[in-house]
Parts: sequence; C-alpha cells; structure tokens
Amino acid sequence: MAATYLHPSPFCIKMTLVSLYLQLYGKDGVEEWVTFLKGLPIFIRGSSEIVVNNTMIKIRKFNDKANKADKDAGTNINSTVSYREFAFLNDPIEIAFYTNTQNYDKYEQTLKYLLLHVKYFGNRGSFFQWKEFNVIDSEQLPSCFTKKLDHFFDMTQLGILKKMDDFHQDITFEKLNIFSDTKKTNIRSQNIYVFPYEKMYSARSYTYYKQRG
Repeated sequence: MAATYLHPSPFCIKMTLVSLYLQLYGKDGVEEWVTFLKGLPIFIRGSSEIVVNNTMIKIRKFNDKANKADKDAGTNINSTVSYREFAFLNDPIEIAFYTNTQNYDKYEQTLKYLLLHVKYFGNRGSFFQWKEFNVIDSEQLPSCFTKKLDHFFDMTQLGILKKMDDFHQDITFEKLNIFSDTKKTNIRSQNIYVFPYEKMYSARSYTYYKQRG
C-alpha cells in the first residue's frame, strides 16, 4: 500500500538539498551541511485545495530471482497490481525555514542557491520550480502552515494529524551514503504534524481536502 503525503515531508526536502549539494559542490563540506540541515526546522504551506486519487494500478518491475536465461533475454519482468495515491495540488506551495537555527547565517546563501536548482521532491513524478524568496517573522507564521506538534504549534489550530519523517538527530552523511559501509540506522525521525486541512468529500476513488484559515 502506498499512501501519499499532502505535500513533501521535511525528510524529502532535506534529502533533495543534500543531493543538490553533492551535485554542485561535491563532498567537501557535505558532512557539515547535513549537520546544519538536521537541526533546521521546516514548515510547509500546502495547496489551498488538494484532491487525492485512490487508484489500483499495474506495477511492472524486474524479478531479481529470475534465472540467468530470462535475465539475459530481458524477460525477467513481473507484473502486479498495487494501491497508489496521487495528489493534485491546485496552487503553489510555500516552504519556510527557521532562520534562528544555528549556523543559518553561514549557510543562507548556499540554501538559497540550492533551492533555485530544485526540479522535484521525491521520486514518484512530482515536479517543482522555485518562484521567489520572502522573509517573515516566525511569530507571524500563518496558521495555514503544516507544523510539527511541538513548541512551534498553536494549540488553537485545528487540522488533521499525520506522521511525517524528518532527519534523525543522529544522522550523518556517512549514514546517508549508499556507498558507505556505515550501518544505515537512525536516519529518519517520525514525528506527528498538524496539517491545517479539512476533509470535505471522499469516495472510493478520491478524497478532497480544503485548507483551513
């Protein structure tokens, strides 16, 4: 079963920023960059309206357990049916980074430069293009932003509770590096977030969400 988020998760955004850092700067300083990102709170303002399509689709993938003859012939492909959700976003999203984070001034220009190169978040067909930068007072962050259930959250805000992942406090670049022998543990931290949405309509094939506030 594959359920979609209503917008990219903090983990997804940070992984994109790590990937872009490697593409543009190489490995020099990447460990310090990961350390900065793991302590960087992120808030996301999703689309004002979201429709999630609930679908059963055919999935085709390579069968690694096929015999050598089938692999050599390129016929080692299995077909199966799986549940997938696809979200339609009606308008742009906004991503807010907490500027009081340690070393933010040091990495602000790097962060902005990398965001200009974002083409997608995740790997399931999403596409994003950066539009503009703005600075707002954290005390005036609108209630329409998704927030973690912590000291940033206003208890008067209503919404839908969902789990999303973020960088674990013990994460390092070597744990993210697929070419490293370091054990891939303590990478994701699961947190409860408040999505400021109300479920308006739903049926077997779709769910319609509308943003509060």
